Amino acid sequence: LQFNLCALAFSQQPLAAAMSPDPHRRIRGVFAHLRPELVASAVHEHALPRGGGSIVVVTGAAGYIGGWLVVKLLERGHTVRACVRDVNNDSKVGFLKALPDFGGRLSLRAADMTVEGAYDAMFEGAHTVFHPAEVFMSFAGGRARDAAQKDFGGKATAQALNEHALRSSRFLVDSINRTSTVRRLIYTSSIAAILPNLRDLIARPSVDETREPGVDEVGEHSYAITKRSTEHFFAYQASISGGRWSAIVANPSDVVGPVLAQHQAAETWQGKLAGILRGVPAEQELTGRPWMLVDARDVAEAEIRLAESPDVESGQRFMLTSGDKVFPEDLGPRIMELYPSYQCATTVAPPARTKEVVRSEPFWIRVHLRNDKVANAIGMSFHSFDDTLCATVESLTTIGGITPNLK
Repeated sequence: LQFNLCALAFSQQPLAAAMSPDPHRRIRGVFAHLRPELVASAVHEHALPRGGGSIVVVTGAAGYIGGWLVVKLLERGHTVRACVRDVNNDSKVGFLKALPDFGGRLSLRAADMTVEGAYDAMFEGAHTVFHPAEVFMSFAGGRARDAAQKDFGGKATAQALNEHALRSSRFLVDSINRTSTVRRLIYTSSIAAILPNLRDLIARPSVDETREPGVDEVGEHSYAITKRSTEHFFAYQASISGGRWSAIVANPSDVVGPVLAQHQAAETWQGKLAGILRGVPAEQELTGRPWMLVDARDVAEAEIRLAESPDVESGQRFMLTSGDKVFPEDLGPRIMELYPSYQCATTVAPPARTKEVVRSEPFWIRVHLRNDKVANAIGMSFHSFDDTLCATVESLTTIGGITPNLK
C-alpha cells in the first residue's frame, strides 16, 4: 500500500494513467526508476550564492515558515518573489507589504498551486524555489476550514487531499522544468514523514532521517505518507533532470516561535500555545505525545543554509528540531515562570474526537529526535527553549492580539 502512493507520484505517464487502479503497475514504475545513484548527487553549481543578489521564490509566503523565509532571504540581500493565494487579502499578506523592501526587492505574486502552470512566470529567472506551501495545511487547526473547503471544491477526504497534493507537486515540477534558470528546490516536508509507527519507536527510540512512517498505522492517504511520497517524487524528478536542478528536503518537528502576522496566531502549534495563554487547555496529542519543538526562525535559517550548501546531495533530507521536548500540560507552568502575572492552563483536554485524557505513555520519555545531521552539514544550532518560548509569547500578545489570562 505504501508504494501505491509513491508510484502515483513517480509515474511519468499523464496523471490520469498514473491513477491506474492496478497497484502492481504502479509498483513496477517505482522499482524501475528508483536507483540510488540517480537520486544522490551533490551539484556544486546548484548552490544559492551567498551574499545575496539572486532571485528566489517562496511559496506559501504568508504562512509561518514562508514568512520567515521571506524575511531572512531579504536580510541576505536576495530579491524575493513571494507567492500567495490572494495579493489583495491584506489580513494575510499585509505584514509582507509592510516590509521595507516591498515594491523593491520584494514582490507579491498570486498563485494557486493546484492549477497547472500557475508558477511558470514567477519561476522563470529565479535561482532557488523554497516550497513550504501545501494543500493539507489549509485544513489544519486554527485555519478557516469553511473557506478552505469552498476553495477545494469537492469533499476534502484524506484521499482527495492526497491526490491534490501529489498533483500540485507534479505541476510545480513541470513549472521548474519549463524554466531555464531554477537550480535548486528546497521542500518543507514534516517530522510526520520520519516518525515510525509506535512499535518501531518503542524498539528504537532514537529517531533520525533513516526512519519511515508506517502506512499500516497512519493510512495510505495520510498526511505522513503524502509528505514522504512527495519527498521521493521531488528527489526522483531532480535526478532525471539531467543535472539541471536538485532537490533538498527539510523535515521540521513541531514549529513554534514568533509569529509575524495576526492570522498566524490561531494556527497549529502556536494556536494551541495561544489557547494555553488564555487559560484554555490544549488538546492532548494521541498516546500523550509530547511536543517536539523547533523555532520557525531556525527552520527558515536552516533551509536557506541548505540552499547555500555546495556539498549537500540532491535527495537528502534533514530533520530540523531543537531537541527540546515538552508535554503540553507543562507549557503553562513554564510560561508562568517567565511571566508570573499570567494564569495559564496547566492541564490538557482530551485528544481530538475522543472523550478522555489518556496516560502519557512513558516510552515518550526515551524518544529523542536527532539533529546532528543538519548540524554537521551546515553548522546549524538552534534557539534555546526559553528564547523560543519568550519570543512566541511576546509575539502572540503584541502581534497576534492574544490577551493572556491574568491572576
